[in-house]
Amino acid sequence: MSTTTAPVVNQYAQAGQRARTVAEIARDRFTTDPNIRAALYGIAERLDAAAREFDAVPPGAYEHLPLEATEELFMAEQIAVEHPAARFPADLGEYVLVPLVDRELPLPHRLNPVNPGFEEFGRREAEQAHALHLLHDDGPHQWERTDDWLRQVFKVWEKRLRLEAEVHVDNARPCNRR
Repeated sequence: MSTTTAPVVNQYAQAGQRARTVAEIARDRFTTDPNIRAALYGIAERLDAAAREFDAVPPGAYEHLPLEATEELFMAEQIAVEHPAARFPADLGEYVLVPLVDRELPLPHRLNPVNPGFEEFGRREAEQAHALHLLHDDGPHQWERTDDWLRQVFKVWEKRLRLEAEVHVDNARPCNRR
């Protein structure tokens, strides 16, 4: 997989816009569980704060990662880790930092369902991994229509994390224990 490279424009403004878009995605995510709703709003608040910090960096400033912004991203990621039912990837900050860092975007780990006879899990896992690979490699879409691209990426992650929860439940069944 190729690494990502931002076009030459205000990279801090791009990171701020990405943070705001992911915050919108969190706010728009539907749930009936008030605890998950609070977690999603917590993720959104942290991302909004990170966006404000990125926006505060003047154009042409020495290229570095603003400490306050990265702390806010870390806290948003912690909320995602602590609330897996929110269906946000633990590395969500990587999608915000793309304009500022040159590294590969996160991909999900293998699920390894205990019951190999249940091909549906493997099929869905392969489809979702393929979709993320395609989205990560779609440089023009990522830079020309960033908001749309992020919505697509986070939709795939939501499906992937839902599947991960299903496999976890299936693996825990007494008939599937090794």
